[in-house]
Amino acid sequence: MTRFPVVALTLLALSGCITVQSLPNPTMDIFTFTFSTASEMQAFVEKERQRFDRRQAPYSRICIQWNDKVTVPDFVRVVQDSMTRRGVETQVYQPGSVPADCVTFLYAATRVWEKDNAYLNYATMALQKEGHVLASVAYEPRVMDRWASTEAKLVFLVDQLLFALRSPAVAP
Repeated sequence: MTRFPVVALTLLALSGCITVQSLPNPTMDIFTFTFSTASEMQAFVEKERQRFDRRQAPYSRICIQWNDKVTVPDFVRVVQDSMTRRGVETQVYQPGSVPADCVTFLYAATRVWEKDNAYLNYATMALQKEGHVLASVAYEPRVMDRWASTEAKLVFLVDQLLFALRSPAVAP
């Protein structure tokens, strides 16, 4: 039996209408999905590398200043998890009540809504001590990894921030 009669019979058996929704740019969606998946895989590998790399961060404790303006729900959790993998104890505090003798983590981030989904599209992070910036990093938006998780976007940056070269005059 050839395939044509089977397909024709199947189509005749279907009653009603078939609606096909066209995507605005399916090629771009495929590329975005592919690159986002690649970002997730890279983040997974990096997290595992961090677990087995015994290099400890130069700070034993970092105090995270809570930022009410950041609406990325998992931002602070991702940062804390990344720091914990490096042996850093974290404490979240409200602005104006910085704990004594603590390296402070400051951050800002924005997210964008697209197709009923939100994603992190920009972030800056800095470490300070006594008003001096020890290190800073930023996540710049990239079209191809926009749907990647917050963790996939930040896991490398938090490590980069923790191990940035600092001036000996402002050592922790």
